[in-house]
Amino acid sequence: MTKFNQIENLLTTDRVYKELKNAIFKRKLAPGEKLDIFELAEQFNVSRTPVKEAFNRLQMEGLLVIRPRKGTYVAEIDMNRIMEVFDARLLIETWAARIGVEKGTQEDFQTLRNLCLEMDKDYKAKPFDSLNYNELDIQFHIQLVKMGQNQVILDLYKGLNAHRVTERAFFDRAFEKADSSHHHHLEIVEAFEKREEALVLALVANHIVKGKEALLQSQK
Repeated sequence: MTKFNQIENLLTTDRVYKELKNAIFKRKLAPGEKLDIFELAEQFNVSRTPVKEAFNRLQMEGLLVIRPRKGTYVAEIDMNRIMEVFDARLLIETWAARIGVEKGTQEDFQTLRNLCLEMDKDYKAKPFDSLNYNELDIQFHIQLVKMGQNQVILDLYKGLNAHRVTERAFFDRAFEKADSSHHHHLEIVEAFEKREEALVLALVANHIVKGKEALLQSQK
């Protein structure tokens, strides 16, 4: 298993979580690999508690699989599921966007615009931090779905872990992916602000479909 540097006590769970997540995305921890909580606690120089808490967070994000009485494993990259997740996103996000055009507030749109500004900073930063960019991308799309004003659907959407699942498959080409779709976000916000429903729906659908096509192309 990949060796990790010791972590100071003040950083604990959050740092363990970030280190493990980074290792999963960079394939330093391979899909299907079993993780040893005792070994990791020793490497990080922490108790088992922060490692266990990090495991739980990563499981909720779809990056780890915890099997009772068997152990904790890095989740496999399932391309069929990823394709289905793209289809689910298309249904949910276009549905939410239609409602958002009509009922979204200026505050909602400003939240989207602020996230675009933060993403733009990360996009232009050297070196490019794909994990941080992806987290902002997640927040952008969650905010879009929030405008659908349906908590059940929002919870289902979050449960897909759509961006985290797909980003693992894209990781080696993360900047190329961001470069091809970064401008889409601001275009979507501007269409919301003008309340142009047809344009919003077309832009949201195109953003998701292009992402799916890019991933399919990368697998050839």
